[in-house]
Order: sequence, then structure tokens, then C-alpha cells
Amino acid sequence: MQPVSPEPPAVGRRKWPLAGAMALDFVLALVAFVVLTLIVQLAFVGLRMAQQGLSLADLRDRLRDPGQALRLVGADGLFFTLLATNAAFVLITLIRLKWLRHESLREFGFQAPRVLRLIAIGVGVGVLSLFVNGLASQLMQSVTEMPDQAAQFPLCQGDYLGQALLLVGAAVLAPVGEEILFRGYIFNALRLNFANRPWGVPLAYIVSALLFASVHSLSVTRGLLALLVPIFLIGLLLAWTMHRTKSLLPCIIAHTINNGVALVFLVLCINTPGMAGCPAL
Repeated sequence: MQPVSPEPPAVGRRKWPLAGAMALDFVLALVAFVVLTLIVQLAFVGLRMAQQGLSLADLRDRLRDPGQALRLVGADGLFFTLLATNAAFVLITLIRLKWLRHESLREFGFQAPRVLRLIAIGVGVGVLSLFVNGLASQLMQSVTEMPDQAAQFPLCQGDYLGQALLLVGAAVLAPVGEEILFRGYIFNALRLNFANRPWGVPLAYIVSALLFASVHSLSVTRGLLALLVPIFLIGLLLAWTMHRTKSLLPCIIAHTINNGVALVFLVLCINTPGMAGCPAL
């Protein structure tokens, strides 16, 4: 009787390279962003039609005017759009890293050692981002037209509930979702995947900032370059924060300060007609 030879050890299925998985997930995140935005905003337009008794002919007339179309979506519609799209960013990141690849989330910024220090760094970077944003915007104003991003917010004078909802969406939900996707996942996926290459870290900085800026290009109809340059620079600054601290917390705080200050200023402009320095609304 011949001895039974031991079976060779089972070979597990090879993982995709981290950068390849990230590229696929970014495409999925973009598709989710577009589809969820469309679904949520169509739902709110349908709700307004029912509330106001509008016919399809009335709707077509209103959609010819961008301002009327935005009012049909409303600040609450934009809030739920931000909620849905940023929840998708978080879920796509966590599903890939935690449940499909079983990666350590600490490597992707899900840690907060020395919390007070991280909060202080986040506040400092937030103030610096406001300075970078203002300086870059002033420089771009001298060479190109300014973006009409402020006009894309469906805010009305005296609508304090809508203003509060939009503030929460833009200054809380968006920083959390965007930092987890762009700094937590995209930046660190490239940094880790190409850690043994001298160009790996610079590539992570540039690509994560470019993708971050590209997503925001959907929020304007003119002045695209004047919007993208400041956002790209802020993306580099936030990537540096992630790289330096290894934590998402200061990135989220800095992003919140940048968005929050800008939106509070916009709300003041809307509620105080004739206030100096306000953008075109």
C-alpha cells in the first residue's frame, strides 16, 4: 500500500492591486454620485409638483430658468442629495477595504491618537485652507471669470430651516464623505501601492487632489478654472495633513472649517441684501 502524499496547501485568490481596486471604486463612486443626485432631485421635483399642483407644461416652463429649477429641488432636496452621495462614498470605501480586502483601516486614516493635537492641527489647516482659497481665488480673478458656484445653492432670504440644512450638508456631511474617499482611500491606496517607488507619494498627492477637484467641477456652469485651481491646492494641503498625521480627523475638521465659513458668508449675503463682498447670486 503506497503512502498517501500530503495535499498541497490551498492557494487563496490573489487580490487586485490596491490602486486598481481604488480606480474601479472611484468610477463606481462617480456613477453613484450622478445616479443618486438624479434620483433624489427628481423625487423632490415631483414632490414640489404635487405640493404646488404643477402640470408637466408648468414644469417645462420652470426648468427653462435655472433659478426656478433650483427652487424646485430646494435646500432640503440638496441636503438629502449630499446625504445620499456622501453615504455612498463612505460605503464604497468601507466595503472594499474592510469587508472585501480585510485591510487595516488604521492605514487609511481611521485612527485618532492624541485627539487634542489632531483637533488643533485640523483647526490650523482649516484656517490655512481659507487663506489659500482666498489668495488663489483673487489671483484667478485677474485672469479668468469667477465661478458661479454660489448661484447653484437653492437658498432664499428668510428660509432659515433650509439654510441650516444646507449648512449641515455642506459643512458636516460633505467633509466626512469626501475626506474618507479622497484622503482616506484614494490618497492612501496610491501611497501604499507605490510605496517602493520614489514617485509614489507625489503621485498620491497629485492624483487625489486632481480627482477631488474634478468632482467639484459639476457644481458650476462657468468659471471652471477659477474653481478648480483653489480646490486642487486645498486637496494638496489636505493630502499633506493626511500624510503628516495618519488620521482623517484633522482633514475632516479643516474641510469643515473651509466649507462652513464659506457657506456662513453666503447665508449672510442672502439674508443681508447689499452686503459688501458678496458673490453674484
